[in-house]
Amino acid sequence: MRHRVRARAALAGATAAVTVLAPALVTMPNAQAAAPVCDVVYQVTNDWGSGATTNVTVTNLTGAAVDGWNVGWTFPGDQTIGDIWNATKSQSGASATASNVSWNAAIPNGGSVSFGFNVTYSGSNPAPAAFTLNGIACGSATPQSPTPTPTGSPTGDPSPTAEPTPTTTAPAGNLAVNRPVTASSTESPHTAALAVDGNGGTRWSSLYADPQWIQVDLGATYPIALVRLRWEAAYGKAYRIQTSTDGTTWTSVHSTTTGDGGTDDIAPTSASGRYVRMSGTARGTSWGYSLYEFEVYAVAPPTPPGPDCGQTPADPDADSKVRHLICYLKTHAYVSGQTDLPDADRVQQLTGRYPAMVAFDFMEYTRGTVQTQQVIDWARTRKGIVAFQWHWYCPRGGNYSAPCDFVPDLGNPSSKLYQDIDLVVREIKKMGDAGVPVLFRPLHEANNNYMWWAKKGQDAYKQLWRLIYQRAQLAGAHNIVWVFNGMASGQGTSLASWYPGDGYVDLVTSDYFQSWSDFATTKAVSSAKTTGVAETFSPLNPASDAPWPYFVVWASRDWAGSGRDVAGLWRTAMADPRTISIDQLPDMTAW
Repeated sequence: MRHRVRARAALAGATAAVTVLAPALVTMPNAQAAAPVCDVVYQVTNDWGSGATTNVTVTNLTGAAVDGWNVGWTFPGDQTIGDIWNATKSQSGASATASNVSWNAAIPNGGSVSFGFNVTYSGSNPAPAAFTLNGIACGSATPQSPTPTPTGSPTGDPSPTAEPTPTTTAPAGNLAVNRPVTASSTESPHTAALAVDGNGGTRWSSLYADPQWIQVDLGATYPIALVRLRWEAAYGKAYRIQTSTDGTTWTSVHSTTTGDGGTDDIAPTSASGRYVRMSGTARGTSWGYSLYEFEVYAVAPPTPPGPDCGQTPADPDADSKVRHLICYLKTHAYVSGQTDLPDADRVQQLTGRYPAMVAFDFMEYTRGTVQTQQVIDWARTRKGIVAFQWHWYCPRGGNYSAPCDFVPDLGNPSSKLYQDIDLVVREIKKMGDAGVPVLFRPLHEANNNYMWWAKKGQDAYKQLWRLIYQRAQLAGAHNIVWVFNGMASGQGTSLASWYPGDGYVDLVTSDYFQSWSDFATTKAVSSAKTTGVAETFSPLNPASDAPWPYFVVWASRDWAGSGRDVAGLWRTAMADPRTISIDQLPDMTAW
């Protein structure tokens, strides 16, 4: 079965998992070792060269239950913790601690607790040598070695050689990293080796013809649990995944004719092989086939932690706060929102209640005005939900409604279009590093033919949306809730015809809804996604309006021009206990 997902970390390949148990730190006189109070497994589950994902499991060996824990260690390198889940973090220089959250404070004797985090680093990512539990040294009498991975030269002819003995336990991590690889053709300088180098910023590209293929030699026969294709803009619309034990006879374990780019996760049933091949039969663009990374796993990489509410994020590496926020919106209605901080303050003055969500704008970011720290400070102080739209000034000059011939720039990474995207993505990532998830609404009002990004039609729009998504993945911005937006009614083309695809979107939203039928129209765009009203002139009334999960009222400068008593409607909305204000939100810092 094929699962459409997006890219891990910085669109880079995972390395083999590394398991390290902390050695004992304390010894007693007469060489009598003290009994360890805990056992720690520190496992790097994904490493992309400048950052990594790590899981830590702590087992309580104190002989008594622990109520409230604090695990400490010192990084040997320059690692800096970013996102953390199932714990709260503290770091000063190389010294780091992880403390319990409300639901996992207790560890019974002999019981375990796990937490995980992402780090960024330069150079190398060595594991800490020692750990403490509540200030007392941990230890282990049975250290474990990392699971061995296949060895072999990263270059050379992948023709069959003497086959290594298969491992009895399937190794974790990306088995294709730096393994011998060949392809049917290469568009210089994008060689086949760049698809297995573990670097999400490099890629293999084929010539502009069908068919084409790329294959990797894993060095031994392994079960094939997952093949991950991280496509560049030039993707395969029709392709097969094939395996072989000898590099000559191939077995197809998956095929599709409906590929749409992004990142494909293929989980074949009962597949195995030493050689794995992507065999493309129809390109999705006029270019060739191009892969940032071609990854193969004998053990599927772990899913990042978060609630299971029946909707997984478009980004499979979305942090835990994104996962919680998506599920919160999916399971609630009438979450209130207002554009701009002064207007949110005005709502509180009018009603005594502050909106749960405030929408900001990236409009001036590409013109030199950046408000990222202000947003972070608001989120930390008010503890509300952050949303962003982007009135993007045309990279070729003019405002967001100007004619803008952006299509040629899609293949030019040095263009102003790419620079604008990367600037905004960097600022979103800064918010993520500060623990702030962002509802990001790029390319909004897709089907109204007013904004420049809508004036080239649906195909160009979708391609630009996917480009923004890819740049976010390359930057490691995994704190984004992706908000697709248009008009449910009253437009020349349908909202559904502009939809970029389930693999790129978390929320499907409409602006300026007209009736209950708009609610049904928006839900019908994708049954898998949560809906919302991302921009409207007046707040919802739970007594009469459809149960949209959330709504955001546009700026107060337009309240009078809407022809409605917006201030009065805010009073009505906030007088209804079903309208969710900021004081009713859960503690998002614990997510």
